[in-house]
Parts: sequence; C-alpha cells; structure tokens
Amino acid sequence: MRCAIIGLGANTPGKGGAHSISYLHAAAYQATAGFEIVGACSRSQKNVDDFIAEFGAGQGYQDYRRMLSELRPEMVSVCAYAPDREAMVTAALENGAQGVIIEKPFALTLEAAERMLAKAEASGARLFVNHQRRYGKPFEAFREAASQIGDLSSLEAVQPFSHIMDFGSHVVDIALFALGPARQLKSLFAAVDWNNGRDWQGTRVESHALATIWFNDGVRLTFESGKNPGVKPPLLRLNGSQGFAELHMEPAADVPNVFRAKLAGQADIVSLDSTEHIHHSEDPTLYMRRAVADIDQAMTHGTATRIDATEAWRGLQILTGIYQSAKQQQMLSYA
Repeated sequence: MRCAIIGLGANTPGKGGAHSISYLHAAAYQATAGFEIVGACSRSQKNVDDFIAEFGAGQGYQDYRRMLSELRPEMVSVCAYAPDREAMVTAALENGAQGVIIEKPFALTLEAAERMLAKAEASGARLFVNHQRRYGKPFEAFREAASQIGDLSSLEAVQPFSHIMDFGSHVVDIALFALGPARQLKSLFAAVDWNNGRDWQGTRVESHALATIWFNDGVRLTFESGKNPGVKPPLLRLNGSQGFAELHMEPAADVPNVFRAKLAGQADIVSLDSTEHIHHSEDPTLYMRRAVADIDQAMTHGTATRIDATEAWRGLQILTGIYQSAKQQQMLSYA
C-alpha cells in the first residue's frame, strides 16, 4: 500500500515523540510489510529534505494538494496541526485514499469530525485517529481490570499539566477504552480557567479544567487538568466494589510498572512484568507499529481496529463538551 505523509516537522531531538510525530508514522510504515512510503510533504523544504534523507524513501513536496494529485497514495498520514486537518483529510479522500491516519485530536469541533466521517463513508474509505496507546500492555491491563474489580462505580483522571486538546485527548481516550463502547455519554458539567491561558498551534490552552461526566449506567468519570504540585495522584484510577486499578505517569513505589491494581479475590497488589509504559517502551515505535499492523489487517480484511475514528469521535464529544459546558455555565445532557 502506497503511503504519503503530510506535516513532517523538524529533524531535531525529540522527533517522533515530543514533536514531529511524522517520524513515528514513517518508522511504523517501514517496519510493516505491505506499506511503501512514496511521498512526504512539509511547508519547509529543509524539513522535507531531512525527512527523505532519514528514511531513504519517497518524493518530497511542499504542497500537499500537488502531492496527493500526482501520487494518489492509498494511505495518507495527516500529521499537521489540528486547524488544517479537515482540509487535508478531504483532499486525501478526493484523490483516492483508501485509508487516512489522523493525528490527535481528531478535530477541533464535532462538526468538523462529522464532516470527515461522512466524506469517508461516501468514499468507501477508512479513517483512523492515532490513539496508539490502546496497543500498549499497561492500557490493555487497565481495560481488563475494569471487569475484575467488582461493580464499576467511577473513573478518575488527573492530568498534571494543561491542554486537554493535546495530551488530554489521550487521557480521555484511555478512559473510554477502559469503559468500553457500550457505555454512552449521558451528561457533563465542567469549569475551565483561562487565566494564564495561551494559544498553541491554532488551539487555545486552558490553565486548568475540571469536569464530571456521567454515563448511561451510572458510572462517573471525573477529569482534571492543570498544574497542582501539591497532589501526585495516578493519571487514571478505576474504582470498583471489590478493588481498583491505576495507571501512573511513572511506576508507584511498590510496583515495577505504571499499571497497579487490587483485583477482586486477590490479597496482593498486582502489576506487570513489562517495560512498556505511558509513552511506549525502549522502542519508541512499538505502539505505533502495532497500530499500523492492526490497520493493515483492517484494510485487507475489512475488520475493525481499536483506533477507528468513530471511537475518537466519542472522546472529542467529551473534550468539546467540557469547553461548551464551561462557556454556557450549565450541565449538558445527551440522548
């Protein structure tokens, strides 16, 4: 499958993780049989040249529309910043792409996400949003624990820094991954502090946010973002009638992994014998390679993936709902 990547970023330390996520996409494509990188595009010619030299593959462009029309790739990765993604996804689909991997957040509004989903459905194409952490062992264990701690009552998420539309999209997605697709959003109430807020690559960054989200079976998700140096809670915690499960940014003192749980019927705290953590493992491409392998199977056999865009839409519904509830100063109700 011929692949093209839009939005490359700089070839500087931290590429593929802290920035320039395109390098992670390209490494995963090259590690997966059946994919070939044929094109790469950035507004910066230096970024294009560095990227092509790094991977030794593909033709470089500074105009993504030209690249798409000339190469007509079957698979496209959209790694540019969020305000430009809808136009890029639309152009990819109009030029025959069968699949598009979109970086998170899926979009800045639900309406934009829904337009992309409708365009893909009309084109017979697949959209995926890169919530690659769903392929990590700690996150799989966290999801499995949701059915091993008795009756689930609540989930707490605390992001120790701001910007819910960036890393917060991962936090909410991990929560939804653990809760499962059967639980539907019922209502949401939130407050957002914009003092000391800033703009970042076309998105507004709040200084603090706090939200309570209720699902149709009574389970409650609380989500907080912002610096609070006096508190060091787990990133996520599931609470059940017979136990709990946690994911930490770093391993807790009594366990070797970022996953920690007290499961029903077990006296001891359990963890994982794994080096995989919140971001990946010693191999920074690990989760992305698993995601691309899953996409390969989906494109070949028509199966679902863990990162189908419809799942990302559920997370975006919560993220945009937080801002909407705070702006309107009222609880939002969903059908």
